[in-house]
Amino acid sequence: MTYSGKGSKHILHSIIIMSVLILPSLSYTIRITILLALLVITLHKIHLTITSNHLEYKIKFFRFTIYRKILTSENIKKIKFGRIGWSTKNAVVKVRGGFNFGVAHFYSEQLIRELEEFALVNHIDVQKTQDYLLLEKYYSQK
Repeated sequence: MTYSGKGSKHILHSIIIMSVLILPSLSYTIRITILLALLVITLHKIHLTITSNHLEYKIKFFRFTIYRKILTSENIKKIKFGRIGWSTKNAVVKVRGGFNFGVAHFYSEQLIRELEEFALVNHIDVQKTQDYLLLEKYYSQK
């Protein structure tokens, strides 16, 4: 199944505040470069496709794919499940020889379950933090 999400907007807000303080003293080429970087940060979308034998992680800017990685069980060290904030579950896929990625920005409980099933089926190490175990226990009682 394919899931879509967007990056955090908190990064954008901090960059805008910092750039307002820095931009007046910089040249126009640097200002345009910073503006283009801000556009990419705000307008990108992330797609994660889970199949029975691999994960496909894509970052797109409009319709153009900027980054694409297909991960099999050999490329994944472990999947670490944790908590962000009070009630948001997160999973971080730890990759051998590449960038690790988290899935909190997808806001999908089903994605977390599918990642856990994927790890069990493909014999990938799973690590769950104490906070995550508390969330699992809380939601299983509802």
